[in-house]
Amino acid sequence: MSELLTDITAIAPYFTVAATTFGTHLAQEAAQRVATGTVDAGEGFFRRLFGRSSGEVPGALVRHNLPEEEVDLLLNGLSEADRVRLAEALSTWLRGGATNGFAPERLVEAVRAVHAEQSGPVTITTYGDQSPAIEKVGDNATFNFGGKG
Repeated sequence: MSELLTDITAIAPYFTVAATTFGTHLAQEAAQRVATGTVDAGEGFFRRLFGRSSGEVPGALVRHNLPEEEVDLLLNGLSEADRVRLAEALSTWLRGGATNGFAPERLVEAVRAVHAEQSGPVTITTYGDQSPAIEKVGDNATFNFGGKG
């Protein structure tokens, strides 16, 4: 199991506060920074996601009883693949927030959905002539390998 799946319920409230306090545009930029690795994990990671000039970050977190150091440790522990998953889930969550609100539970659901979609590489091995390599076949599939003789 990835660290993201383990930690998302603790991480989600921080992004909920960020999206509601700083707006979706800034939260979307932060999601992009997560994906591209623009911000290195470590001390003050969450604050740097929203820009060094944003002095509001610590205050907003204190008002919601969310210690910044906790999310920094959680985000620091994510692998590169988990960061990409988190960024994709954040983007999905932010797009739906205008109609559904920014509930942390919805971000948890978005992370689980993204994680399920990116289940890992599929290896398919074929042997012999006219042996197809197929990951998935839909309804009404037709195969014509040509005839010999």
